[in-house]
Amino acid sequence: MRRTIASLATCLAVLGLTLFAVAQRPGEPPGPQRKVRKPSMADTIKANIYADNWFILYVNGELAAVDSTDIKMPDLPDVWDARITSMAPESSDVKPGDPLVGFDGSQLVRQLETMQNDAAGAREKLAKRRDDAALTRRDGELAIAQAEADLKKKQLEAEAPPDLVGSIQQKTAEIDVEAAKLALERARTKAEEQRRSDDAEIASLTRHLTYAEHRVALLQRNVGRLQVTAPRAGTVVYPRQKWRNDEKLKIGDNVWREVIVLQVVGTGKMIGKGTIDEVDLARVAVGQPVALSADALPDVQLRGTIVKIQRIVHAKSQNDKSKVADLELAIDATTAPLRPGMRFRGDVEVERVASVVQVPSEAVFVSPDGPIAYVQRGDRLVAQPIHIGHRSATACEVTSGLAAGDRVSRSEP
Repeated sequence: MRRTIASLATCLAVLGLTLFAVAQRPGEPPGPQRKVRKPSMADTIKANIYADNWFILYVNGELAAVDSTDIKMPDLPDVWDARITSMAPESSDVKPGDPLVGFDGSQLVRQLETMQNDAAGAREKLAKRRDDAALTRRDGELAIAQAEADLKKKQLEAEAPPDLVGSIQQKTAEIDVEAAKLALERARTKAEEQRRSDDAEIASLTRHLTYAEHRVALLQRNVGRLQVTAPRAGTVVYPRQKWRNDEKLKIGDNVWREVIVLQVVGTGKMIGKGTIDEVDLARVAVGQPVALSADALPDVQLRGTIVKIQRIVHAKSQNDKSKVADLELAIDATTAPLRPGMRFRGDVEVERVASVVQVPSEAVFVSPDGPIAYVQRGDRLVAQPIHIGHRSATACEVTSGLAAGDRVSRSEP
């Protein structure tokens, strides 16, 4: 009995020591109270106070020209798509009449060759039919002349004095006159019917030839229209195609009607075509200022304002399904060499707040009781509940819980 009790006590002691060891974090000394490590200066940042502060939202997009002419595939009958065979270099300057973009016209050329052969055949057939009709008309005229001559002969025979011919001969002569009149009428009717038949066939062949020649002329014009020239002076821009995941078109691509292949723009005045996240849509408004930086001109600061907001959201791209909304930005006058299509990024200044305590967003942490910040108190970091006011992607306004000058940690201890 005593041995059993001793064995049980030994097992309980081992279990207790094991649980105690597990409860200790690796690298921490054992003890009833664990000390918070002393934060380094790199982990803390001062909570600053600003007398006049902007809270901002991130925006990106690209520049577009206000004065722009879209160049599309020509609107040709029975041609719905075509392959691009040539394009003027992007950013090149063009004058009216300069070649801009060419499309593959092999299909139209084949149709043109077929119709040219058809027109040539119709022309030959019409000429032959006219010659045949002329010969048939002369034969008809000869037949009528012969019938008229026969009628006159029979009439002369029938006009002989009755005392010189017998009654039977007189009656026969009168019958021959009537027969000659019928023969003349048949000759005239036959000639008229033949003339109408010839005229109808010639008219049909003429209409077919006219149609074929019209198609030939139309196809020749359409083949020429596949080589599009500049309607005005300006700079060539390749727009990004949303249906191609924001890629630009190139030689060899197939396009259809209504696709903007390129643009001829004036570079005197620019606007910004930007996007913001759907969650920020309620915070933007027309008239809010923006500060932008073009990727191609990182040292140039652009200023402007929001002039239009599209409240309908859409997927950012074919590959990125996150929802964004479109903004149109008016760009202030600048001497910087801006070009359409330049990518930009920047901030929308959504709200101005005076005299606020502000900390970086990375210094605010979530707890079961709400947002907290880890404030440096001597050599310790203390979890301090805070209340958040205005916020942006990079900073938060602290309405209570912190004072200007407090140092807060950017990493959770």
